Amino acid sequence: MLTNTTPIKMPSYRRIITTRGGGSDGPQPQQPIQQCKPIIMLVSFLLYLNFALLGHLTITDRHPQRYFREVFPSSVLVGVGRSENYSAGGNNKGDVIEEQRQGNNNYDLDEHHLNDGTDEQHQSQQQQQQEEEKEEQNREWRLEDQIAIGKREQQKKVPSSFYRSDKSMVDVNEWWKTMEQKIQLRQNKQKEEQQNNGDNETTMKKGKIALIMSYPNSGTSYTSKLVRQASGTTTATNYGMEGLISTTDHKSVPVYDYSLDGPYYLHPPTKSMDDGVEIEGEDKQQTKREVLPIPPPTASILTKTHCGIRCTHCPPLMYLESEETFFQRCLSGARKVPDKSKNSKLDNNNKNEKQYYKKEFVTYSPNLIHSAVHLIRNPFDNAISRFHHELKEHAKNPTKYQSWMDRYPRNSLGFRKWCNDENTMYGAYEREQFNWTEYGYSSDITKYFEGVSCHAEMVRYALWHALAIRTAERLDVPVMYVYYEDYANDLEGETNKLLSFLNLTRSVDGEGNQVKLPEFRQSDYADYFTLEERAATSELIRRVLKDEKGIELLDRYF
Repeated sequence: MLTNTTPIKMPSYRRIITTRGGGSDGPQPQQPIQQCKPIIMLVSFLLYLNFALLGHLTITDRHPQRYFREVFPSSVLVGVGRSENYSAGGNNKGDVIEEQRQGNNNYDLDEHHLNDGTDEQHQSQQQQQQEEEKEEQNREWRLEDQIAIGKREQQKKVPSSFYRSDKSMVDVNEWWKTMEQKIQLRQNKQKEEQQNNGDNETTMKKGKIALIMSYPNSGTSYTSKLVRQASGTTTATNYGMEGLISTTDHKSVPVYDYSLDGPYYLHPPTKSMDDGVEIEGEDKQQTKREVLPIPPPTASILTKTHCGIRCTHCPPLMYLESEETFFQRCLSGARKVPDKSKNSKLDNNNKNEKQYYKKEFVTYSPNLIHSAVHLIRNPFDNAISRFHHELKEHAKNPTKYQSWMDRYPRNSLGFRKWCNDENTMYGAYEREQFNWTEYGYSSDITKYFEGVSCHAEMVRYALWHALAIRTAERLDVPVMYVYYEDYANDLEGETNKLLSFLNLTRSVDGEGNQVKLPEFRQSDYADYFTLEERAATSELIRRVLKDEKGIELLDRYF
């Protein structure tokens, strides 16, 4: 590094200005030069200061001549740094240019040895930074266009068929009280049947359930698949309808025989793999491919639950849950059971006749919970993933939902329209009619909705994580926090930490090598939100979380 700290000596400009006609090199009028000199000096200083601030130039490690050569073209400032030559009478333009060229070559050679290629590296980094800034600017312009289009679209009336019916718009807390009463009645009847059959099993038995508590579409399916593939063992779910039940007489199979109300195996084990009983047709191939061993008794079985607050395009009364209802719904789900009333009308001698099944809501004892995994995903990506899930569900019935899919294409513009429509449908109700103070929020909470795309979705996201934290504290079990984005940074490391928490070991193939983990893909949704929207969203989420624990957990996204 050069250490010369001698102040830069500004050159005399008298002898470097030539006549336009290329005539005599004799003395020229001085008045115009004297007028311009202060301006040139000021511009030189400002440019020097600008480069110094950018890290491009410092006084101690950059040669004065090199600086001026980069800033000023040679036609304006020839031979800067050699003003003593001009005062000695060396005012021949050709000599000056040749002298400068040789001096520059010598300096370039010296600087090359001193910097060892860092100058070229810096130029490459600077070029890359300029390209990134240009791309960021283009992205902001695209977003501005989309916002403008969204505002025009928002003025159009939302189809009445998109609104929720009055029947479906019920208070989530009141709905759960009714559901809980039905579940309790069925459980009491079940206990009576067990006592009559001489079964004295109690619900106080402990379990090894490791709840994976996750807001919908935050990476639950991938995390469960990751554990299954890495450990070679099955996982479980609160929602028995999801289980591979074609090999178990179409019934949901509980993890524990003393808890018929769940949870249930996602890939139920069958005796066909052990005793050689053949399963005919497609079920046979499906069983061989899907059935997995049960985790050992010392390990926990990862069990999916979304707890509560799962609606989309819904008013606050449908998602502002109490801590009690959220806690109960973390332990609740559904199972698939035969519909005895309909099946009684079937011909028992006809085995090919279709059997009828029904969905039955259930809830199990918190004593089964041994630990919990709290899965967290970037709120912006999570909201977009929820939108994609809605598209997928509506695409299952294109005849009925074609207008819905036409209105919301799978891109950033469709996502914005999806968000804006919810604001149109329930925005006035949220701001003017709904009493937020009854749910523990300040009366001015709605002012933080301004500037937030999909503000209701962000409120649901923040509230869900706040209640999940309190549920884990109430269960009083070990908790592991997993960030979905960390899979992209270190999939192997995150997998090993998760297996260690569950007390599982990595599965190996026939040659003793660890099995390959499922591919992790992460999309880039940078074009869906502006920087201003992200800042406003972060502030809203903080207001909803309220406590320090929640803010700390989500701080990486603010």
